[in-house]
Amino acid sequence: MFHLQSKLVKRFVDPDAGSIKIDDIDICSIGLRRLRQSLNIIPQDPTLFTGTIRTNLDMFDEYADLQLFEALRRVNLITAEDYQLLIDSNGKLEQDSDEVENPNKFLKLDFEITENGGNLSQGERQLICLARSLLKSPKILLLDEATASIDYQTDALIQKTIRQEFSSTTILTIAHRLKTIIDYDKILVLEKGRVADYDHPYKLLNKEESLFKSMCEDSGEYEKLVEIAKCSVVSS
Repeated sequence: MFHLQSKLVKRFVDPDAGSIKIDDIDICSIGLRRLRQSLNIIPQDPTLFTGTIRTNLDMFDEYADLQLFEALRRVNLITAEDYQLLIDSNGKLEQDSDEVENPNKFLKLDFEITENGGNLSQGERQLICLARSLLKSPKILLLDEATASIDYQTDALIQKTIRQEFSSTTILTIAHRLKTIIDYDKILVLEKGRVADYDHPYKLLNKEESLFKSMCEDSGEYEKLVEIAKCSVVSS
């Protein structure tokens, strides 16, 4: 179930008061098709359909098989080595991928996916959604508690992929795991529906009355969070 923020950004519902602006343009003044083509949302419970890997990545048959495999490689569902086995020296598919003898199901675009992705792990479903987003190259990517239900190792993999592959995309993340967002450009902390903090995470960590700082102190990994936030200042 999408959070209200996600519903508002994609205009599943319109705000009763106030406005949402992107580049100073009220999204309510933009056509729904144009707005939704520019945005992509990855929720906590990713949406997959009964069908195949191919149809879940490319429902409207817009992309070549090579592009689908490239997206799967970029989210680490297939390895670089397996990807190279699929293509020839000219960068084209060398053989029918369904004839490749390999236990990795993601090398077979016609691999059947059951209802709601029931035969995939939670992490695999999230990565399929990430691969789908890569194909669309959205201007804005909204992660709505996208990694809240997966283990820390898979979360780390997804976060690494996001930082590498969406460097030119504006990313809005709704999260409770502090390590997920500690290196972001800005942190917005809400308390009872009101803005409690808004700034670069490292600045908030150096602010005595910061609710965000208090949350980090209570996390049990305060020093590590400070280190990551500080490094993000240096690298920006």
